[in-house]
Amino acid sequence: MIVSLNGRLLEVTETTVVLDVQGVGYEITVTSSVLKKLPSQGQELQIQTYLQVRDDAFVLYGFSSPEERSLFHKIIGVAGIGPKLGVGILSNIAPQDFIRAVQQQDLATLTSLPGIGKKTGERILLELKDKFKGIVPDYDSEGDDLPIVSGSVFEDAVEALQALGYHGSEAERMVNLAKPHLKENYNLQELLKVALAQNGQQRGERTWRRNG
Repeated sequence: MIVSLNGRLLEVTETTVVLDVQGVGYEITVTSSVLKKLPSQGQELQIQTYLQVRDDAFVLYGFSSPEERSLFHKIIGVAGIGPKLGVGILSNIAPQDFIRAVQQQDLATLTSLPGIGKKTGERILLELKDKFKGIVPDYDSEGDDLPIVSGSVFEDAVEALQALGYHGSEAERMVNLAKPHLKENYNLQELLKVALAQNGQQRGERTWRRNG
């Protein structure tokens, strides 16, 4: 399974990008969040990917983060939703709003999305209603910080921080604070290191302001 690609950006269309990875061009159908953050053509780009193996083709789909890909996996786990529709859903609604719609059983929001009729919307609500329990999306954000989705490295980091004694909400705050400071190809150990460092820095700044 190809889970990520890192290469030089060659081409961009309304729904796809082409990456040159060591001389091989890969066409990837991507979400709108990927398209919004593309570098200039010729620059390096890393994309989280999902490979669909069909009888007539191998099709790559791309995402802006491991969390977005994890949410995609949950969406295509719903009966009747394939990868193409899954990418279409994520391209037309913010992950926070999608999760909120499922949590609140908001069928109207789901059926407003392209390709989602009443029956499909009802299946989404039924099959995903237990998948997002305990997740509190940041509805006031601009969408750069995705909610921590089950099965992602960020959820693993939250659990590791809780094992160190941090409360759930504090652990989630630390992980979200670490996201902008992560380098490419980070792992759980690197994520925890950055989260603890950023948390220590913030505490130091708060102490300095109080004493200043």
